[in-house]
Amino acid sequence: MENIVIGTAGHVDHGKSTLIKALTGIETDTTTEEKERGMSINIGFAYFDLPGNRRAGIVDVPGHEKFIKNMMAGLAGLNLILLVIDVNEGIMPQTREHIDILQLLGVKDYIVVLSKIGTADEELIELVADDITQQFKSTHLADAPLIKVDAIDGTGIEELKAKIDEKSGVIEQKNTLLPARMHVDRVFTMKGFGTVVTGTLIEGKINVGDELGVYPSGIRAKIRGIQVHSNKAETAFAGQRVALNLSNVSVNEIARGDTLFAANGMQPSWMFDVKVKVLPHAKDGIGLWDRLRIHIGTREVLCRAVPLGVDQISAGEEGFLQLRLEEQAVAIQGDKCILRQYSPMHTIAGAVMLDANPAKHKRFNEELLTGLAIKESGKPEDLILDFLLKSSQLFTTLADITAYMGHTKEECETWIQALLQANQIVQTQTAYLHAGKYDHLKQETINYLDRYHKDYRLRPGMPKEELRSKFPQIAKGKAFDLLLAKFEADNVIKTGDFISLADFEIKYNPHQLKDKATIEQQLKASRFTPLAIESLTHGKQELRELIESLNGHSLIRLDDDTVMDQAHYEQAVVKVKDFIKTNNSMTLADFRDMLSSSRKFSMIILEYMDKEKITRRVDNTRVLY
Repeated sequence: MENIVIGTAGHVDHGKSTLIKALTGIETDTTTEEKERGMSINIGFAYFDLPGNRRAGIVDVPGHEKFIKNMMAGLAGLNLILLVIDVNEGIMPQTREHIDILQLLGVKDYIVVLSKIGTADEELIELVADDITQQFKSTHLADAPLIKVDAIDGTGIEELKAKIDEKSGVIEQKNTLLPARMHVDRVFTMKGFGTVVTGTLIEGKINVGDELGVYPSGIRAKIRGIQVHSNKAETAFAGQRVALNLSNVSVNEIARGDTLFAANGMQPSWMFDVKVKVLPHAKDGIGLWDRLRIHIGTREVLCRAVPLGVDQISAGEEGFLQLRLEEQAVAIQGDKCILRQYSPMHTIAGAVMLDANPAKHKRFNEELLTGLAIKESGKPEDLILDFLLKSSQLFTTLADITAYMGHTKEECETWIQALLQANQIVQTQTAYLHAGKYDHLKQETINYLDRYHKDYRLRPGMPKEELRSKFPQIAKGKAFDLLLAKFEADNVIKTGDFISLADFEIKYNPHQLKDKATIEQQLKASRFTPLAIESLTHGKQELRELIESLNGHSLIRLDDDTVMDQAHYEQAVVKVKDFIKTNNSMTLADFRDMLSSSRKFSMIILEYMDKEKITRRVDNTRVLY
């Protein structure tokens, strides 16, 4: 089942929590204070199943101005926004601020929900609907569908579910090929489990047993358990709402606003360089040393603004800022964030992260400003690198890159060569892969195989399809085969019927060597008569694993229950080829007489030869393949 995460937005008391209860049957206002006030203070969560085999999780965010910080904490990783507007009040101040925040964060997918229509006449409903259409025509909501509902009597709820299902089918999917990253929005303890955190996985995938860094503290935590939309799971993917049971970290060592990250290299910082866009209706611009609140992911940090190249960035203008933080935070280039005034707390700007670990700058420095402009617009190589990093496809062709860049094939080849020489991208045949993605997938593969070798020391490796199942985010089998070929070329793995680490070798202890000699002697003595695995192992699992390790070396496993000495099998193959070359074909009886074996075992050997494409059955005879 696919999962999407929906967020609500809108003014206080416009019916967001009631709407969610009508959709899901779950009440998201859970605290006594919330119930007494009749408003959401913290973030609430619920989920329901859509007709198209998708599960929708809903993040119910507060609408009241005093709780807008909590509202922004709930926005990280959302796929779709339900903007709820009370038909009796229309668009209100917090509605507008929510819209400003959503647009500054780059949210593109919306459904406008006109609520409480059972309390208004038809004329008022149409007037408010027309007003909403007019006010949204220059925003990202211009083409958003508008659904009229009443959560109390159920009017419009089924229509809304159908529209959510329709929209969810075309929403841009989150990137599962990047290292896992999640902003923590709740932390609590559960008896018998310990520390639990929740959030939306915004990139990558996670598995039970994975280790994650907790930033900005940098401590390491291990995933003990995963729930996806309240269901236990072994793996979670980008775009899913998850709860993680963590070990090696206490509830006092992690808090809302922290970031969980799978890869190494995320560095806490006291400063951010950003490109800022001040809202046109902001009362004041941003001046030197203005104290602001930056909201990034689920974290709010106080900071001081240092405009670069100008003294002030006025309302409606764009410019560069260095933000000097009052506590450390983490981010990645390209992350979007919100800036609010320190007091009164109004949203005044949105920003894009250009450098998450800058040095302290002089304010008027042409070289600095040129460098920031390049980071914003990107050199051709940077644009290609960003395209490969954010692509949901594993491999990208030259044609894909050329179409994206809008330049000639020759120009793109020049930039690609520069990236290859700098080891920033990886090439396999005629396709390309971001080096960071490649290194991440390579390390995941090494980890999977290393654990497998430790668990099954006598097996030659993991079956290819089992390893493929560990990477469901790589949808196409051909892409996975190309990746394995690259790993093998880089001496990371060995491939064949089984996949193993390049340096893996089966090593037998003295007891196993003795059992190995006994089994091999029995098979040699039986010559062309295969033996049942059960007769060789007497039900002992360790002997079955020993036989598995010998497959393709000193014995051949003909089927699930039967094995044969390899040297005698190879002799049988030579006999078959010589006979058919002389006689054009061979019957089962011919083969049985040739081997002086039984009809049953002769059939088993021939069927294995058919599978290995040595022979081919034609009616009641065999010919060479």
